[in-house]
Amino acid sequence: MSLELLNQLEAKVQTTLDSLEMLRMEMEELKQENTTLRNEKQAWEARLGQLLNKFSELETSVVSESNNAALEGETVED
Repeated sequence: MSLELLNQLEAKVQTTLDSLEMLRMEMEELKQENTTLRNEKQAWEARLGQLLNKFSELETSVVSESNNAALEGETVED
């Protein structure tokens, strides 16, 4: 009887060890995926920042040109 219990305990321990190993492997995969996603996020943020800077430059340029045109219009009328 105790040999049977020992075999059952051994099987449960082995199942637990197998489960732990699978969880470790899954955790490693998730860490790698997380690193990849963080890198992608940083790349997107950098690109978005560049686009926002371009829009800002464009807006500044348009405002500057509008101001120059308004000043030229006032000078011509005077």
